[in-house]
Amino acid sequence: MVQLGQDCNKNIMATLKPFWRRTPPALFPSLLGLFGLALAWRAAADVWNVPSTIGAIMGVIAAFVLMITLTSYVIKLYIRPKVLWEDLQIGPARGAVSAGSMCAMALAAFLLPYTTLGAFLIWWMSIGLHAVYFGCVLVILSRHENTFEEISPVLMLPIVGVLVATLAAPKLGYETFAFVVLMLAIPVSATILLISLWNARTAGVSAAQRTSYAIFLAPPSVTALGIYAISGSTYYMPAWIGASLIGIALLPFVRWMGQGGWNPGWGAFTFPVSAFAGVQIFAVKAGYGWVAEVMAIGSLSLASLVVPYIVARTYLSWFQGKLGPATKAAVA
Repeated sequence: MVQLGQDCNKNIMATLKPFWRRTPPALFPSLLGLFGLALAWRAAADVWNVPSTIGAIMGVIAAFVLMITLTSYVIKLYIRPKVLWEDLQIGPARGAVSAGSMCAMALAAFLLPYTTLGAFLIWWMSIGLHAVYFGCVLVILSRHENTFEEISPVLMLPIVGVLVATLAAPKLGYETFAFVVLMLAIPVSATILLISLWNARTAGVSAAQRTSYAIFLAPPSVTALGIYAISGSTYYMPAWIGASLIGIALLPFVRWMGQGGWNPGWGAFTFPVSAFAGVQIFAVKAGYGWVAEVMAIGSLSLASLVVPYIVARTYLSWFQGKLGPATKAAVA
């Protein structure tokens, strides 16, 4: 009986080892979108007569899934720490890894109404993690033969992803930090946008990488949310207009971005559409009229359909052992 139990444990470990050893960073972008959707629904409860429990349940689910995902990735790093450096060598993974620390920033914003201390600790942890990823990505880019050609929309995450920290920063007492980040992120994200478009024009974009262009909606949307977190509706209208115009401008390209059907890169759709929904909901709260109302209902409905589907599809692919090889995730 004892021998049978030992054999059973060995079989379980033999099955789990490859699973832990190849935890793909591609899990984080879709999960970041789920956090964004939870925050959007919580904001919706302050504007419309919808249950506040919807956002709360989504946030709890996202936090639970993040705990599992981070634990799995930390085990992978514990087995062989250099695997982080190898993951970051792959272009799309540079954004996906950074989405993990951005998830923690969003978790801090979600926790604020429940535990200020917990939000404070997680917020600082996320800033530290993001600084590490940011530094690694800069070193990798500087060592590349042609750094200019390596610039793509996914670099928005490691370079300006700290924008997500501005959602919780004002209530934690870091308004100056939030203001500085917002002011720096605008020109930096615009530069990445222009260079990415130039590279797309000269070298083309593969079908698998087209979804990354949805990320362009995230910086203006999170900037608007950060401005609202700092000043409420006082300076919100220009930010709302800017994010709305970019969202409308991207609409004709949605079919192009999704060409070829589902692939792991679809996680790039989730956070931009969730953040955009949040922008529109706060515009309704600020009293911007029926235009904001229509855009809020439309974007929140779209996010509520798209985000859970992509999260479920992404994690199912991980559990089936397909996500790691498909995204060329490094093996510990």
